[in-house]
Amino acid sequence: MATFDKVTFSVLQNIQNALNDCRPRRQDQGDSAAQRRRVQLPGEHPVPSAGRFRADIADTMTQMVQFLSNNSASFTVNIYPFISLFLNDNFPIDFALFDGGATPMVDNDVSYNNVFDANFDTLVAALKAVGHGDIPIIVGEVGWPTDGDKHTTAAYAQHFYNGLLKRLAANVGTPIRLG
Repeated sequence: MATFDKVTFSVLQNIQNALNDCRPRRQDQGDSAAQRRRVQLPGEHPVPSAGRFRADIADTMTQMVQFLSNNSASFTVNIYPFISLFLNDNFPIDFALFDGGATPMVDNDVSYNNVFDANFDTLVAALKAVGHGDIPIIVGEVGWPTDGDKHTTAAYAQHFYNGLLKRLAANVGTPIRLG
């Protein structure tokens, strides 16, 4: 993935410039889907408000976000709550599955009941840190695998999607991005 980081911004610029040249009156914008792993949390205080772009790509991400903002474009992110389980055997599965039974993650005065909201707001914090906390965010991909790990079953995937759809239908947003 890191090999594409060096060319992503220039590709994004070329796409946006082509859109600007071809349809100057339209509101089409380019965007760049970013994996959640482009954002990191410090080990000593791993809460969403501490989210920052990884140091090795921070300059590129800042340029990209500035470019998107200058072109009234949105920031697209892919969020996969399953990855938290895959990377940490002690991660509470109900926090990944929208069950609401997990111990909430408390970040100052904000409580998180699921990893999806925590991941989204971690990105919001990273965007704020580079001066663009108000840029629109689109979740481009979200999902749960059905094979390859003890938590990747059709039953868990169905459970996840049922919780996600219920959560989206409520249209409440996240603790930091309401609505």
